[in-house]
Order: sequence, then structure tokens, then C-alpha cells
Amino acid sequence: MKRDSLSKKIFIYSALIITIAMIISYSISVFFLEYHFISERKKEFPKIAREIEYFIKDNKNIELKNYIKNLKETKDITVLMMSEKEKKWINNRGGSGSGFLMEDLEDKKFIIKNQRLTEAKILLYNQKIENNWISIRSSLSILNYYKKEIGYFNLLAAIIAILIGLIFGKIFSKKFVKDIETLQANTKEISKLNFKSNLEIDRKDELGELSKNIKKMSEKLEVAINDLESFVSNTSHELKTPIAIISSKVQILMKNENIDSETLKIYKTILRESYYTKELISKLLILSKLDVSTSIKRENINLKGLLLKITERYDYLEFSKNLTLNLSLKDIIILTDKELLQIALENIIQNSLKYSQDDKEVKIELEDNVLRIENEMLLDNEVDLEKIFIPFNRGKNQRIEGNGLGLTLVKKILLILDLKYKVYIEENKFNFIIYLK
Repeated sequence: MKRDSLSKKIFIYSALIITIAMIISYSISVFFLEYHFISERKKEFPKIAREIEYFIKDNKNIELKNYIKNLKETKDITVLMMSEKEKKWINNRGGSGSGFLMEDLEDKKFIIKNQRLTEAKILLYNQKIENNWISIRSSLSILNYYKKEIGYFNLLAAIIAILIGLIFGKIFSKKFVKDIETLQANTKEISKLNFKSNLEIDRKDELGELSKNIKKMSEKLEVAINDLESFVSNTSHELKTPIAIISSKVQILMKNENIDSETLKIYKTILRESYYTKELISKLLILSKLDVSTSIKRENINLKGLLLKITERYDYLEFSKNLTLNLSLKDIIILTDKELLQIALENIIQNSLKYSQDDKEVKIELEDNVLRIENEMLLDNEVDLEKIFIPFNRGKNQRIEGNGLGLTLVKKILLILDLKYKVYIEENKFNFIIYLK
């Protein structure tokens, strides 16, 4: 399944955040503009009334006219005045306000009504100052026009903001993800036990700290693995030497013609167990080396030739059980580690011969980059496919010599060589298939 890149995700999230922010901004502007306008006017109208009251009480008529005119020109606020004895409003230009409503005069109360001639919605505030009524009013219809203008402006601003945001988001995401990809590549190399010295990223944030920690971890792992490789190498020599000495000494003792049958039986047991121990140590050391190995020596090898060589090595099993070895091998050249692949194939073929019924056929087919090894299983050998690769697992058949490490070794090698495989049982026949590159 193809995964979306982190850069793409950051880019998409940035676009979504900007879009959501602009939608919220646009919604607030459109739906709460009138409420905000009315709220502000309700705060402002009483202040205007107090200013007018100040001009009236001080008989500053000229200043009052200029003040009212300025309100109209700068804030679109109309101020009407009416004597308590009159029946019509006088506008700020001195003319009659016949087009204005004659509302029920209520002191210091806000009213929203439609004008009689234009049906325009207005907000008005009436206040009685001495013997005059003052009506302060502002049109709300103009807001509809402003809403459209604000909508167009917000839409344009949103498009510009999204484009700018996407450009900077793309630049930022590439820079951010580039450092993460560097860390990913470095950790991938470390997972292959390929240690580098240039792991640090020059950043003053969490990624920089992470790169420093990865570098420290890499250095400590390299030291630990070098120590382990040295230990495995030394242990290999130290363990194999005494086993070889024991085997050779027992073989010398067995050649003595004067030993009795019981002693000879004991010598044979010691020799058999020494061989078993030698094989066990050899496989354990190979497993240990695979765990700490840092390189694969790839070369072109003729797989047919390698298989023929391996089958010749185990022909004693073929003859001892009267098996028929059916070989169908095509000439195939593959690029891989010859030593590791040979170890894996030796274990698979040895197992197929050891655990096959006597007088039966063992098939080894190599064709179309697929290697298939098939043998007819022993009738009393119950195999759990889920456990065959577990170390020291030998199933229920214990009468055949073995240590239970062969298939564990096979699985690890195929994993290192990146070769896919498949194991299944069909009609009491055990099949091991390897798909070669």
C-alpha cells in the first residue's frame, strides 16, 4: 500500500487550516456585522445626545449645526430635532423632515423601524432635552451593501492568503521533511549495521536533539558490535579446539583391539555427541555472526552447480535410506552471497533427506527463478509449520539426530539475502520454495 509522504500531508493540512480560518473569518464578518454595528451605535448615540445637550444648554447653535453636519458626513448619523409643541422633525440642514417617521416618542429608548417612504431599516434613539426632542438615527440598509463588499474582499483575501500559505507551506514542508528523510535514511543504514559518522542535523530544535541522540546510539552500537564480533571469533576458536581434541582422542581409543564391547559403545556415544556438539557450536556461531554481520559479499554464482555440489555432499543420506533424488535443474545465474546461500541450501536439502521416508523420492526443481524442494514426510513426524523456524524446535520426532537450528538459520539467511520463501505441506509432502531474484 502506497503511503502519502509527510511533505504532502503538511501541505494539505496547511491548506485546510488556512481555508478553515478564512471561512470562519468570512462567516463572522457576514453574520455578526449587523449585530456589531448596532451594538456600537447603541454605545455612541447616548454620547452624541450628551454633546447636543451641552450645545443646547450653552446656546451654541452654530457649533451644534456644525457638529450635526459632521456626524452626517463622517458617520452617516442623522440628527433630527423637534420642539415639544411641533408635529414634525427638522433635519440638520434646517429643512423639514417630512420623509421621516413620527414615532411614539419614548425618552432614551432604541427603536428599529422602516422609513415610511423608502422602507429602509433604521436604528433610532430619541431623547428629550429641555423643551426639544432629539432623534438620532442611522440607516441599517447600508450594511447589506457593505456585506457584499466585505464578502468580495474576504473572498479575494482568502484566495491570496491560501496561495501565499501554500507556497510557504510547500517550502517549509520540503525543508522540514528533508531533515526527517535524512534521519530516516541514517536509521535505515544503522538497522543494516552500517554505521556513519555524519548523522547530525544542524538544527536548534527537537529534530536536532534527535539526530544527536541517534549519533550517540550509533557510536555505542558500533563499539558493542565490534566487541561482540571479537567475542564470537575468539569463542569459535576456543570451543572448536577442545571438541576436535576429544574427537581425535576417542577415535584413537576406539582403534584399540583389546577394548570390550561396553567400552566401545561408550566411545561411540562420546564421538557421536562430540560431532553433535561440534555441529551445534558451528550453527550457533553462524547465527551469532549473522546477527552482527555488517556486509554481504554479492557475486554471480551458478545455482545449478551449487545445488549439484550440495547433493553430492549428502549422498550418504540418499544411499542409506535408498532414496531417489529427482533433479530438474536449469542453468540460472544469480547475484548473491555464495557462502550464506550455500549454508541455507545445505540445511534445507539435508533436512529433506533426513526427514524423508525410506525408498521414496526427493525432488529438487530449479526453473524460472524458483527453487522447489519436495520430500515425502515420515509417517510419525508431526510438523507444526508455525514453529519450524523456532530455535531448538524439533517437532515430535526425536529419533533423528539434529539440534533444531537448521531452519532457524535458513530463515535468517533468506531474510538477510532478501529472498522470499514459502513452506507448506500437501498430501504428506513437505515443500520448501524459494523465489530467486
